[in-house]
Amino acid sequence: MSSRVLWLRWSWRDLRARWAQVCALAAVIALGAGSYAALLSTSAWRTQSNDASFALLHTHDLRVALAAGSTVRQGSLLAVLRGLPHAADVTGARERLIAPTQVAAPKGVLGPGELVGAGPGPAVDAVHVYAGQDLPTAAAGGTPAVILDRGFARLNSLPDSGTLRVAGGTGVRYTGIGQSPEYFMGGGSGGATVFLSQKTYAVLFTTLATAQRLAGAPGRVNDLVLTLRPGSLPVVQRELRAALAAMRPPVSAAVTTKADMPSYRVLYEDIKGDAELWRVIAILLLAGAAFAALNLTTRIVEAQRREIGIGMALGVRLRLLAARPLLFAAQVALIGVAFGAVVGYLVGIPLAGVFADLLPLPVWRTPFQVGTFAQAAAIGFVLPFAAAAWPVWRAVRVQPVQAIRVGHLAARGNGLAGLLRWLRLPGRGYHQIPLRNVLRTPRRSALTLLGIAAAIATLVTIVGLLDTFRATLDTASAGMLRTAPGRVTVSLDSFYPAHGAVAAQVRALPEAGRVQAGLMVPGTVRSHGRSVDVAAEVLPPGAVWTPPLSAGRLAGGLVLSRKAAADLGAGVGSVVTFRHPQAAGNGLRTADSPVRVAGLDPSPMRAYAYLDSATAAALSGMPGMTNLVIVLPSAGHSAADLQRALLDVPHVASAQSVRAATDGLNESLDQFTGILNVAAGVALLLVLLIAYGTASIGTDERSREHATMMAFGLPPRTVLGLTVTESVLVGVLGTVTGVAAGYGLLAWLTATTIAGVMPEIGVTAALSAGTVAAAVLLGIAAVAAAPLFTLRKLRRTDIPATLRVVE
Repeated sequence: MSSRVLWLRWSWRDLRARWAQVCALAAVIALGAGSYAALLSTSAWRTQSNDASFALLHTHDLRVALAAGSTVRQGSLLAVLRGLPHAADVTGARERLIAPTQVAAPKGVLGPGELVGAGPGPAVDAVHVYAGQDLPTAAAGGTPAVILDRGFARLNSLPDSGTLRVAGGTGVRYTGIGQSPEYFMGGGSGGATVFLSQKTYAVLFTTLATAQRLAGAPGRVNDLVLTLRPGSLPVVQRELRAALAAMRPPVSAAVTTKADMPSYRVLYEDIKGDAELWRVIAILLLAGAAFAALNLTTRIVEAQRREIGIGMALGVRLRLLAARPLLFAAQVALIGVAFGAVVGYLVGIPLAGVFADLLPLPVWRTPFQVGTFAQAAAIGFVLPFAAAAWPVWRAVRVQPVQAIRVGHLAARGNGLAGLLRWLRLPGRGYHQIPLRNVLRTPRRSALTLLGIAAAIATLVTIVGLLDTFRATLDTASAGMLRTAPGRVTVSLDSFYPAHGAVAAQVRALPEAGRVQAGLMVPGTVRSHGRSVDVAAEVLPPGAVWTPPLSAGRLAGGLVLSRKAAADLGAGVGSVVTFRHPQAAGNGLRTADSPVRVAGLDPSPMRAYAYLDSATAAALSGMPGMTNLVIVLPSAGHSAADLQRALLDVPHVASAQSVRAATDGLNESLDQFTGILNVAAGVALLLVLLIAYGTASIGTDERSREHATMMAFGLPPRTVLGLTVTESVLVGVLGTVTGVAAGYGLLAWLTATTIAGVMPEIGVTAALSAGTVAAAVLLGIAAVAAAPLFTLRKLRRTDIPATLRVVE
């Protein structure tokens, strides 16, 4: 038999002799490497799915959007486009009418929404129909036909076709459910609704003629989307802005690119942020696996120190003695890598399902990422070698006589156990054994502690993200609901006199109580070379609701959220530039006005801003006009009753309960729990495996101690209790360290990754008491339960054989 075969068979014998510890170690490596591969594969999946989905629906390269409430004659935007010097670079263009509306759906579903009517022409920003039928060429029986947004229909469990009522009380028929690129992430384009989830915001896709009919705007458009030849975007964008500025009558219009589209920006930027988050989580899991591998391999090698010493005494070359534990590590690594591929595949299945449910794109691609799995396999294979090298190096450096010693003669010191001379514990002397064991082997205790801490830190970071978002949304909700929580925000389809017929019809409703006419002014605030898009609500004197202020006052300028002020580098008293629509003759133009920051709102929502009536009148040039009405329900009526009554009022585009906004925020948050739960489950399983592996190895190496205690009459349950106590001591230290490290990582992610992915929300790291308590209980319970699996082995201990020593 060759020496290589002998060493392989010998190392295989070592595997069989410690099969439980080997399985635990291989499972730890598999979880770390497999989770690393699965989590990082999601970035490639999402990128490929995004690319395919946006390409399928011919997403626009440029978009022209008129200011809210303004329209132009149909064909005029296309005429401007045709007059550009580089008009030949335009490959497709469609005029559209986008109008806010209110939707009453089956099953009592009621909420705000948008009408999106696309004119004839090439399919730019097309609608992908998932179920039902596409729009008919002509509405049968004169009933308007629309396609209902897939997210709204799915989350409200609506059928594939049916009937709806929209603003004005008009009945419409939806023939199918579909999706368009601008609404992949749900929500609308207005500042007041930008944070709503798909469940509470309905988008209706239809033809331009149908949208004009439903919105009461025949022959009018307010939007243009176009696709371009590669490389022509900058020049066409520049020419288009100049042509729009020269239009007569003047128009207030924004020319944006595909990258400015919220759904496009969030979907792609979120990949970068998520990749950073997943990489941190994967590294934490791998760190836990590394500490566990180092700890378990160290203990296994040190359990062989007597055999290594005998080999050195017999003159066996050191590299051959080192080959045995390294072969052991190689075999464990191969098992771990093999299981890691399986774990990565199994973890990837629920992750793919959760992402497909959270981001229902028209195309989802989840191919096996060979490169990512190969990288994970390499890491999983190298880990045991790196872990085994140190203890092997330490083992072959001692003198043979030192390695051969066993029992108390083998001890090279008491570690930190000497500290116990100053600490007197109550009870019998053996009650000090768990604490003494922890202190006398500080290196082993520290490795176990760090492995548990890495897994707990992962768990705390993941759950802490949910706590952080919930705390942020609670802050926003508290401000919005602090007074008049039942109010309804009514958006009008254009600008009307505050004391005119439209407002009078709203006041005349039996369901309406107090009615306040206001104004919503969308715009962009600029300062120090930075800009923030806002929706500025005009608050008249004695307003139904006012925001809480952390500094300044409501009158005398612009009130910004604390997030917007921080991003702009502005404070109370600062002068910023406010780009906004302004009345000019019989149209609107875009104006840049210097405005003083009068106050700061503590809301974390960056888009929320406020103006007093006098400042707004001077800026907009529309004193006494309104496009926003705040209504309180009358006595005996609810917000839902008021919303249904407003459906039949002409020129009311939409009516939204303030609670719908807060509910929409929470609905959006709840959709993310599935992804984080997968990673949290992996982290918890890693804690259990680390604890079990440590307890199993500890039972083996302390078998003589346990046999001695049982020989003196201690029952197995008492010995097991001492082992559990020792595990709990290490578990408490590891859990506390993990919670502290998890909060530090959470604060770092909040300040960097989340701030970059979600700049519209001011997020501050928060960790609830419930999360801390759950992490502590789970960590301690896991390490306390692990030794229970060694009870059978403890009961079957052969006391005389275990205590027998041959010197």
